[in-house]
Amino acid sequence: MRLFLFAVLLVFANMSFAQSVWDKYPPKGSTPVVKEEPVRTVEEPVNSAPVKEKIEWSLGHWYAGYRKLSESEMEAIVSTNPEAAAELRVGKSLYSKALVLSAVGGAALGVGIAYWSKEGSWGKPLTIGGGAVALFAIVLGGISGTHTTAAVEIYNKSIGYDTSLQIKIAPTPQGGAALAFAF
Repeated sequence: MRLFLFAVLLVFANMSFAQSVWDKYPPKGSTPVVKEEPVRTVEEPVNSAPVKEKIEWSLGHWYAGYRKLSESEMEAIVSTNPEAAAELRVGKSLYSKALVLSAVGGAALGVGIAYWSKEGSWGKPLTIGGGAVALFAIVLGGISGTHTTAAVEIYNKSIGYDTSLQIKIAPTPQGGAALAFAF
């Protein structure tokens, strides 16, 4: 009974970790709110247009200048650039797959441990398989985060802010790969 409770606890812990990141995304089917630029009257100066600020990740939150952004605000701003919006969609798609895999892997891991402790014949393979699936889900979740960061970088580049350091993997003439640094 204790092992069963432990397995259930593992599943809930894994799902709560995944859910905490999932909550940052808006519901499926919702469209980001894109505010149109205000119409200027003749009396207003030309410099009164809203300033597009660079979006940065700092201390666990997105910021536009000194203003803290919610996840939906960041997505709405980044979605104004079609290329960045496509990259953001890829990241969200990968993340939803990682969420499902983490739940399945956590459940298989927990059930496998429970049956393995009772000398079940298929407990060990289920535990190892569940652990592998959960590990793959964690990696896939990390990859989805890089797509979100890439979407923000694409948006920042489109408004004139370029990153100070870029590291890319580039092909070599000999058919290999090399790290390419750009300052």
